[in-house]
Amino acid sequence: MTKKLRVEQQHKKTHDPQLVSTVTSPEALSASVLTICRGIEPSYIHDMVDELRKQTAAVHGDDLSRAESMLMAQAHTLDGLFARLIADALTSSAMDKMERYMKLGLKAQNQARATLQTLSELKHPKQVAFVKQANIGNQVQVNNDSNPTRTRKNKKAPNELLEAEHGERMDTRAASPASRADPAKSPMGAEFRPQKR
Repeated sequence: MTKKLRVEQQHKKTHDPQLVSTVTSPEALSASVLTICRGIEPSYIHDMVDELRKQTAAVHGDDLSRAESMLMAQAHTLDGLFARLIADALTSSAMDKMERYMKLGLKAQNQARATLQTLSELKHPKQVAFVKQANIGNQVQVNNDSNPTRTRKNKKAPNELLEAEHGERMDTRAASPASRADPAKSPMGAEFRPQKR
């Protein structure tokens, strides 16, 4: 007796779009792969789809216990694979085989670490804070413009040299006489001035 996948009729949908919607659902796709991988008879595909839908509904209801169990089991599997590959590398007599086993073993070890990190983030989600600005350091100037999309470009930075732009010249007029307050700062005498300016 062969069981076929049941197509649930939805309101105002013809048969073909319903079939496409059912066959391309995540649960149906996963069930079809699992029947092939596990050697399960295709007659059980409907029961598998039902079970996968229950597990999906549990996740939608914020019950992540199965996801946590799955990640922990995968981390153990990857850790076991890491140990096996490293053992094979250490007992290998050929250098190229040893190198291949080591690379694969270290990849499995990295995947185990990433799986445990994912499990940790699932159990303890990071708190997200949206900060408008971060002022790090001493004597940092932060300009908060009310319209950040409009940027003003300064025509000239205050520390640029004079005569850097066409038409700007240094003041070459004669210096004023020394003031009574500081006679030591008298202007340069005529004998020290250049002949040509």
